[in-house]
Amino acid sequence: MPDEKPINPAPVVRELPTKQDVKAPPVMQAPHLPAMEATGAVTTVLRNTLLPLMGSGAAQTGGGQGRMDTVPAQPSTPSPPSGKPQQPKEGAQVQTPGEGYVRLEVHVDNGKLSVTSAKQVPGPLAMPSAVIHGYAYEVILNNQQVALGSVPDVGVRRAFANRDVPDPQGKHFLINVPTFDFSVRIPNGHFLTANLPKLNIVLHNVTEAPDRFTSLAPLAKQPGVKTTEAGRLAGINLEQLSPNVRPSLEQILSVTDKLR
Repeated sequence: MPDEKPINPAPVVRELPTKQDVKAPPVMQAPHLPAMEATGAVTTVLRNTLLPLMGSGAAQTGGGQGRMDTVPAQPSTPSPPSGKPQQPKEGAQVQTPGEGYVRLEVHVDNGKLSVTSAKQVPGPLAMPSAVIHGYAYEVILNNQQVALGSVPDVGVRRAFANRDVPDPQGKHFLINVPTFDFSVRIPNGHFLTANLPKLNIVLHNVTEAPDRFTSLAPLAKQPGVKTTEAGRLAGINLEQLSPNVRPSLEQILSVTDKLR
């Protein structure tokens, strides 16, 4: 195999000036490379003629789709309103005066129920088609269900597992507490002064329930339901309410009674 000649790198001359001089010629560190072409005589690169040279003024952009129009010097006068009121979007739900519900905060103390606050909430209230296992409430008027809802994670205190504690004391378990609060939602159309004595708020502990209810019968009469009544408020008496609750409840009734 013939001997290959070693490739010697091109010599680099570094004739650095011995002192600083603003009029000194440029230092040529790689004289073996071609010199930079003069401005205006560049032939080795293609230049976009639409773009100006650096420092020669603002760039001249070409037209294209999606460009923002030039901001006018004088703002345009807004057009007068047409006089036609704004219409809701097609398919949007429009709230009627009778829609909405009353949210009652109910306190439970060893099975005894009492109302602690009341607030009127706008918007429709949908009746759920089923309940989950555990606590659930229903509002019964004239032996018919007018409100229903599940209230999970109330009346329970959870103890998490501790691997450092042996035997059952270190396992995850639940403790039932006799005192807790939950919310009851009643549609405006049923929350009337004449109905208050007949409204029954019932708290259930549901152990079995179907996937869907087929009627508005009370839970105790629904087929496939196994429940234990945990408390009942048989009617709401304004005279027995606390001074902190009665004024707000009377104000709500002054509105709902007019919706009949």
